Amino acid sequence: MPGTFFGFNTALRGMQAQQRGIYTTSHNIANANTEGYTRQQVVLTATPAYPVPAMNRPGGQGWQIGTGVDSQETRRLRDEFLDTQIRRETGSLGQWQQIQDVLQQVEVVFNEPSDTGLSTLMSQFWAAWQELSKNAESSPVRTTVVETANALAEAFRHSAAQLNQIQDDIDQTIELKVKEVNSLAQQIADLNGQIKNIVAAGDQPNDLMDQRDLLLDRLSKIIDFSVEKNMVTVNDEEIADGQIKIKLGNQYLVNVDGTDGSIVNIVAAGTDDANKGKIFWEDSGDEIVPANGEIKGLQKAREDVQTYLTNLNTLAGELAAAINEQHTSGKDLTGARGEEFFVIGDDSDTFTAANIQVNSQIIADVTKIAAATTDGGPGDGSNALAIAQLQHKLIENLDNTTFDDYYKNFTAKLGVDAQEAERMTTNQGVLVDQLNNRKDSISGVSLDEEMANMLQYQRAYEASARMITTLDSMLDKIINGMGVTR
Repeated sequence: MPGTFFGFNTALRGMQAQQRGIYTTSHNIANANTEGYTRQQVVLTATPAYPVPAMNRPGGQGWQIGTGVDSQETRRLRDEFLDTQIRRETGSLGQWQQIQDVLQQVEVVFNEPSDTGLSTLMSQFWAAWQELSKNAESSPVRTTVVETANALAEAFRHSAAQLNQIQDDIDQTIELKVKEVNSLAQQIADLNGQIKNIVAAGDQPNDLMDQRDLLLDRLSKIIDFSVEKNMVTVNDEEIADGQIKIKLGNQYLVNVDGTDGSIVNIVAAGTDDANKGKIFWEDSGDEIVPANGEIKGLQKAREDVQTYLTNLNTLAGELAAAINEQHTSGKDLTGARGEEFFVIGDDSDTFTAANIQVNSQIIADVTKIAAATTDGGPGDGSNALAIAQLQHKLIENLDNTTFDDYYKNFTAKLGVDAQEAERMTTNQGVLVDQLNNRKDSISGVSLDEEMANMLQYQRAYEASARMITTLDSMLDKIINGMGVTR
């Protein structure tokens, strides 16, 4: 038979279990607004029953008396599959946000359609040559040709400088993101060690795990990775020791060594011209190719900027070559053969948007503009007309389109790309919000629910306490009320 005070132990366990539930509820309420906090729940299980033997039953087996309840653990209410999904989609959101931001900057560079955009300046340039063909001997018209050419060349150079600056800004941002990756990795490694020690002591470091998960969430927006639980063998059985390993591609960003604990492998950003925009493992020098995240978005945006810069260089180069070829075949007002109208403004031997400029000798003396095709007289504007008609010529290196159409085509593609980035950013934002709402329904703290739990634990605690009072009253009756009287 159970001991005299058996019921007291059962009631005491009940009070202790409900008290732990109240403490956990209080902890949840206190952290209702804490970023990254995961709602916790006490897991209650019935303790093993006490067998009571019976003489009149087979094998002497009698009935059992329940021994109460035990709080087995305090667990976090978290869905690991949902965490993985959120991190993947958050990385995609980060990627598209970076692409959208950069493409919006590129759109500002080209500023189309506008009165100061390249399209308008090219139209004014062609119109000036057309007017010169009609008034070849007019000094003001010749001056207008030089001014429109200067404005066009300046627009090319300014646009190229802005695109190069955007690329430099991207490179600096990638360097900052890499530093953030290394910082987050080190913090995760430090938490790994703390969590391992607490798990080894038989406790559950829920709050530290929340901190680590929050760092993983932040890391997931920057770069994609996979998480592996570190397993150790105890009595021929593999169990998790609380540490995690983080893998980027085929190598570990955070690894676990059996003696040294967590090890962080440093990531570095490329600094030389050939490797700008790329990231590498510092120790091996192997390139890391992200599939998702802000760094991936920055790399993709950098490639897009380079594409638009290449298009701009091609346009400037072909325009300069075509104008120069026609201009050098004509004659100026003095009857001399025309010089190159556009020249390269640096030590390069190739025209680019960054180095195109009008010949300084023509700027200084507009009579050197070769508007004529013969030396027949100052009124000959046939070469100016030929240059003006280049506006409609199909250029092989411009995808067999005209100068104007080539420019309009790649700026139109820029608009399409920017719209796609905006649409994808919006869609990904909605998706991430939906997933986070699902996560909050599982892991978030509901004050209404916690208040209900508090009342439930409170009533159960009061009932267990009342049980002790009842048992005390019963024993008092036996001890003090059943004495022998004379």
